[in-house]
Amino acid sequence: MSPLDIDGIKRRLEAKRLGGKVHYFAELGSTNVHARMLAEQGAAEGEIVIAEAQTDGRGRLGRRWESPAGVNLYLSVILRPRLLPVHAPQITLMAAVALAETVAPLIKQAPVIKWPNDILVNGKKLAGVLSEAVCDPQRIDHVILGIGLNVNYQVTSMPPEIRQWATSVADLTGSPIDRESVMIRLIHYLDRCYGELDEHGFEALRSRWDAFFGLRGRRVRIENRKEDVVIGRALGIDRNGALIVEDDFGRLQNIYAGDIIPLES
Repeated sequence: MSPLDIDGIKRRLEAKRLGGKVHYFAELGSTNVHARMLAEQGAAEGEIVIAEAQTDGRGRLGRRWESPAGVNLYLSVILRPRLLPVHAPQITLMAAVALAETVAPLIKQAPVIKWPNDILVNGKKLAGVLSEAVCDPQRIDHVILGIGLNVNYQVTSMPPEIRQWATSVADLTGSPIDRESVMIRLIHYLDRCYGELDEHGFEALRSRWDAFFGLRGRRVRIENRKEDVVIGRALGIDRNGALIVEDDFGRLQNIYAGDIIPLES
């Protein structure tokens, strides 16, 4: 696959908030790590770091994100939102909406948001979000919003350990996809959704998030690193981005972190 035409992407961008400056690399350890370094050095809101490949791509909970060269999209955006720190998780929810709206017109199958940060199609991961906030109790200094989207990653090229749970746009459509067009769409939708969040709060996006949430009313199991387990029925999210679960004792619990696993009944 040929590398991205970054100059062409910048010429075609019509974003209002994002993409004023683009940092492009053939390879990075992690776009999030590089973007965080830039943010700490005073980089402006909306600067974007793009890499053709990552040698140390990461997802939530420190998991590795497979990042082969020239087939997918890996980018991190520097944001300096006016949100209160308690609302920082809304950035992830916003990005999930933007991702779902980016890919929905490209495929026949409906994309599904798996709380809090994955986009699934047919139960397989198509894209993921990793947002990392730096803040004090009163304000957010910056948020690094990292996104990985599988575009032309063929299942036959994936490591055996992820073939059963990963997919790509090309895998779903049966033909290669123009990565530059997808990148422009993604930045456009991120720009629009972030603007709505900044100007009107997450309530402006909630109905669209709900429309893509695939586990409403389903029994789920939530596990976290502390080995705590909650089993119950997923009801949706609260205004801070927590998952609301009615557990088997009828209690409502707000879950702020963890893996959500659908159950059969």
